[in-house]
Amino acid sequence: MNSHQYRLATQLVDLIHQNFQGFHPGYRGVHAQGRYYAGTFTATPEARQISRAAHFQGHAVPVTVRHSNSPSGNPFGPADSVSMATRFYLPDGTVTDLIALPIPLFFTRTPEETLAFLQAALPDPATGQPDMAKLGQFVSSRPWVARAVAQREQLPAAVSFARTAFHALHAFRFVNAAGDVVYARYHWEPEAGVASQSIEALRAQSPSYLFEELEERLRKGPVAFNLVLQLAAEGDPTDDPNAPWPDDRPRVTIGRLAITRPTTTEEIGDPVMMHDPTRVTDGIELSDDPILAARRGIYEVSVAHRTGGWKGRQAALERGGCPFGGG
Repeated sequence: MNSHQYRLATQLVDLIHQNFQGFHPGYRGVHAQGRYYAGTFTATPEARQISRAAHFQGHAVPVTVRHSNSPSGNPFGPADSVSMATRFYLPDGTVTDLIALPIPLFFTRTPEETLAFLQAALPDPATGQPDMAKLGQFVSSRPWVARAVAQREQLPAAVSFARTAFHALHAFRFVNAAGDVVYARYHWEPEAGVASQSIEALRAQSPSYLFEELEERLRKGPVAFNLVLQLAAEGDPTDDPNAPWPDDRPRVTIGRLAITRPTTTEEIGDPVMMHDPTRVTDGIELSDDPILAARRGIYEVSVAHRTGGWKGRQAALERGGCPFGGG
């Protein structure tokens, strides 16, 4: 990434903190409260037909999963939403990440539009609340944003991590051993089935309720998800995470994730644990989605914030260089 892209990432992270209850040292800007779990992923025979990726060849590979139960950067706030970040540990010692949310679409189409959205949503200093007229004008002038916002508002709250479907939002390019190419989107489908509750019911529970519920399940046995690819057809947009694909597109189950126990960053050996959806492996490539391309820089800036390394990186930006090496 070049210095312009990191400047944009810096602006986005700053606005995320301003929109989501400020900066809390040591915590992520969004999905601040999370716990880690260990498990295994085993691909189906169909997976290797789609991609030559090492973890799609049928051998069980270890994984870690970070579940979060808060959408904001306030680790002490209500458990309003959930997320699921998965890291696959490949046989050659490398890793690849997959980040998924309950929402089916991203709110915007480009990083620049995301920046404008966050600016429109900034809380009024006098009230601490967004200016609804300003935000409404922004959303109403962009029906694609309005659609995604409406879907998010209608989304019920989780009753359990184990009973929530998660979606990776972006399209990826999959290449098999013969060189055949297909674009697809990832979905995690819980084997326990999907269930939900009202946001009021979730908020009535303790902030750690969803973690405790999952860990009670794990004491009885693994919690499983099926990894499903929705395959694109010709003409389906692969560069826009805000654009839905028709429901009749083929869906192929390419693997099963079994979460077995809690773990920690100390046990994993990586105290930062930056999950990066652009960290792909041979057989899986990034699409031309500009939101996807921007995510590495955003996460790197966020890591610098929460680990106390931001001052030096900010100075590098002000000098016009890349704060993370290269560029």
